[in-house]
Amino acid sequence: MKCAVVYGEKSAQHHHFIEAGKEYFENVLGVPLEGIRTVSTEEGTKLKYRDINLCDFDAVYLRLLGADMMNAEHFSEILQDNGVYTQMDSDSLPIASNKFHMMKVLHEANLPVPKSAYTLSTDETIRAAEKIGYPAVIKIISGYGGKGVMRASTESDIGPITDTLTLFEQEICLQEYIENPGEDIRIIVIGEETYSYKRVGDEEFRSNISTGGQREKVEPSEEMREAAIKASRLCGLDISGIDILESEDGGFYIGEINASPGVEGVEEVLGLDMADKIMNFIASRTAER
Repeated sequence: MKCAVVYGEKSAQHHHFIEAGKEYFENVLGVPLEGIRTVSTEEGTKLKYRDINLCDFDAVYLRLLGADMMNAEHFSEILQDNGVYTQMDSDSLPIASNKFHMMKVLHEANLPVPKSAYTLSTDETIRAAEKIGYPAVIKIISGYGGKGVMRASTESDIGPITDTLTLFEQEICLQEYIENPGEDIRIIVIGEETYSYKRVGDEEFRSNISTGGQREKVEPSEEMREAAIKASRLCGLDISGIDILESEDGGFYIGEINASPGVEGVEEVLGLDMADKIMNFIASRTAER
């Protein structure tokens, strides 16, 4: 079997998956997103990298982020039409990378999510915050890795933040602030299996590793695990990273869905090679097909 690992400019961990995949595939090819071209002929639409037709591969792991949303939607549809296994559906990134759309999809499926509002102006953000309450969290619709996440404690905080965001034509998702000690649980979903750790923030209320957070071992409840798997399926993802926020009253909320969860540093906490787990799953799913 042959597998390609497609990675975008901001996906820096692709080499882990390329090396791990060599254990399960006869050929593993790393493919930078900018090197792919779409070719339409009488035989149909194909994806080419140099002189290689990616539609001839058995599996393609799309390690893409929200910034690559249009390409992910396009590529996954072409690959699946050609019988190639991918871990995401064509609408997976459009859902997972849009903070409000994601909350809407999960809420309609009765999964616990923070109250959310989608706004385009300072005035509407203020009106939404009056309904949701203070403090509130302001997120850029397509932000990732803790970037573009801010907290507004009062109405006076909202103006400078949203004025700047609208100046740069950024859409806004306003969310209820879930009181917690600056930590969350990351549940990595691989098929029906889950692997979890807690992320503890060093500053403010963000716990993302890229903003200085640390990882610790944790054992989430069965209800959290089931919610994470369901959320992943709703987004059409076989592999994902689901972020869980625990509230002070003992409940929990799904805060984010990551379509390309990182693996660096996870082995030290869990004692597992997550890149190997992921590539083993992709090989098994490919063989089944």
